[in-house]
Amino acid sequence: MFITSPRAVPYLVTSCAIAVGLTAGQAAAQECSNVSPLKIVAATDDGSFDKEYGPARAIDGSFDNDSRWSSKGEKVLELDLGEPQLVKEIGLAFYKGNERRSRFRVEASVDGTTYAPILEEAISSGNSTAIERFDVADTNARFIRVVGLGNESSEWNSILEVHAYGCGSGELASIDDGSQQAITKNVSPFGLRTDVPPAKNFDLTHWKLTLPVDRDGNGKVDEIEENELQDFSDTEFFYTDPATGGMVFRVSTANGKTTPNSSYFRTELREMLRGGDETIATRNDDGTPNKNNWVLSTAPEEAKQLAGGVDGVMRARLAVNQVTRLGDSSKVGRVIIGQIHAKDDEPVRLYYRKLPQNSRGSIYFAHEPVGKDDVWVEMIGSRSDHAENPADGIALDEIFEYEIRTFSEQVDGTAHPILQVTITREDGSEVTAKYDMVDSGYSTMNDFMYFKAGAYSQNNSSPWPERDFDQVTFYELEVEHN
Repeated sequence: MFITSPRAVPYLVTSCAIAVGLTAGQAAAQECSNVSPLKIVAATDDGSFDKEYGPARAIDGSFDNDSRWSSKGEKVLELDLGEPQLVKEIGLAFYKGNERRSRFRVEASVDGTTYAPILEEAISSGNSTAIERFDVADTNARFIRVVGLGNESSEWNSILEVHAYGCGSGELASIDDGSQQAITKNVSPFGLRTDVPPAKNFDLTHWKLTLPVDRDGNGKVDEIEENELQDFSDTEFFYTDPATGGMVFRVSTANGKTTPNSSYFRTELREMLRGGDETIATRNDDGTPNKNNWVLSTAPEEAKQLAGGVDGVMRARLAVNQVTRLGDSSKVGRVIIGQIHAKDDEPVRLYYRKLPQNSRGSIYFAHEPVGKDDVWVEMIGSRSDHAENPADGIALDEIFEYEIRTFSEQVDGTAHPILQVTITREDGSEVTAKYDMVDSGYSTMNDFMYFKAGAYSQNNSSPWPERDFDQVTFYELEVEHN
């Protein structure tokens, strides 16, 4: 599997604690090889907490904003472990912890009277609302004081949850660290970073990018090869959405350039199984496979040995944000969002189309047998130039998934190559279409395949290309081959 989308994890901070001279009882801290969460039986303060945001809310297991301890100034949140435990770490989740850093120190006591510092003044990361764990001086203690010193914006101390970690009779098997509902700085609810190029969110090591321009003036479309793509972003055509972290493909015909065999414009990824190894050619012009491309499982055995993969599946989670509204009625509103391309033909082109008068769009695909006319398969709505608003259509900005898959299936004792396309809505409903490619001419020694994904506009007639464009945002992209 080549393409994955990461998920956010809580920010971990390790601070250097200063061991201090404690009483004989406190110095009895033993070795603890298996650090566990420790039960906190009570939390108290001096009673000056804000409104209903009392100390008990810092140990109630909830990471909701309304369940927090808040108190202004240098204030103490005291924790009772019930009896002495070996304390090795403290965990704190701060209200607005993804927006600001908070200062604090930690003290410990066996008897609740004599306290000694186990963590000198520390500061949170300012990156997450999940629990951040801090090392403290190993200490045998029943009572822990978290001394709040305000945050970088104000004198307020606001703690969502506090944990203690170590060994003793109060060990817990597990405890929620808040990471599942955490708000993390520069990480969207999709688990994608909003401040990095697309390749930092998506594994694009097996793709190159085609842009709809010729900025270097060499008479060809600009292509960003695999290695260069890893740090590449383009504010006009290919970038990270600052709100969602999604990978944005935008295509316009303004001052544009097309590939040699097309009259349409694209911002589109082209699968490159070689993964940046330029000793392997992009393709063999005679059509024989190489390690950069793949073949069907019904291809000759020799072709399968030469290819970089056999059969394939591409999965994507995406939303179409905008389509063209002006121009030729037979072209307006069309954009290709995924493909399998062969040497000369296209086993599948997956279309989204929304007409200007409609609030929802259609999904359909074209299958092109070698040297023959396209076969059209409608999945959601109609591809007609005058289609009515599809009752089950997909609106702009609506998130959905597609899967394009090839495999072989036995029919009357013979292996047939099968193309299957599935559309999945956010509510889990699916629409699937299969096409038998046995007579399509792709199971030969002289053909190969590769996936494409992005925004390939199918309208080159708009009179206002600067404002009338196609835009597609991907949130997940995944490819597999046998």
